[in-house]
Amino acid sequence: MALTPQLYYADLAASRHASMFGFGGIVFDQLAWAVATAMVQWGPTVRLQGLAVGTAGAGAMNPLTTKIILAPNPNIVIAGLVSAGMMGPLGLSLGAVIGQAVPRTISAAGQYAGGVAGVGIGADVSKVVAADASSLTSILLTQMVSFMGGAGSASSMMARGLATGIATLLLTATGAGSVVGSPSISPATGTSTSVMV
Repeated sequence: MALTPQLYYADLAASRHASMFGFGGIVFDQLAWAVATAMVQWGPTVRLQGLAVGTAGAGAMNPLTTKIILAPNPNIVIAGLVSAGMMGPLGLSLGAVIGQAVPRTISAAGQYAGGVAGVGIGADVSKVVAADASSLTSILLTQMVSFMGGAGSASSMMARGLATGIATLLLTATGAGSVVGSPSISPATGTSTSVMV
């Protein structure tokens, strides 16, 4: 299952009361849709590297057989918000919601795709090695303007804080999947380079 804005939004909406400051109303819904849409746009820039074992050849990661695992960690997202200047109940609460909902969505539906050098058929274990916070900041701000009808004085601070927290959180993610490609009888190990889909 591919990551979609609808999946992200559903988990964000389900987590809206998971903090000391329960979010309600249309403003939260608009922000949730902005985050959900930004995550889908930004996802393919998240890079994974891994180790594959199997038979020699040239293969690829079949996204339908891959899974990304990301443990919830609201403290990482809260730290990102605090680093951008968002302190107090709103930052703590927003970080708690995002830090639980985004990992839930990625762990349920996150996949990765890419190439494998040295292995034609086998298994792969990967780790997220690059998640660019600055590009997510830009995408988030654009989506916040789109869904919320404009940008307020704290919008760039919120976008930067959320992006820093989410990107840092993504760096803790791992993945596992199957390598498909040309078969052989020789055992081999190789490296994979993939992106989140």
